[in-house]
Amino acid sequence: MPESKKLHIGKGVLKPGTRPIKVYVDDDGEYWLCDADVDPKSKDFRKDGCVAHSDIQMAEGG
Repeated sequence: MPESKKLHIGKGVLKPGTRPIKVYVDDDGEYWLCDADVDPKSKDFRKDGCVAHSDIQMAEGG
C-alpha cells in the first residue's frame, strides 16, 4: 500500500463509495462520520455536517 494510502484512525480514514466519507476522532474520543471534504482543523464536526457515531442507531446482529 503506498504511503499516502495508509489508514489512520483520527487522521481521517477515507471510505470510498458513492458518497466518500472520512472518520475523525475528536479530543473526547468520539468518532465522527464526515464528508470527505470536511476540514478537520475546525474541530466543530457537527457544524460541518458530520454525524457522531454515538448518535447512529445500529442493530446488533449475530
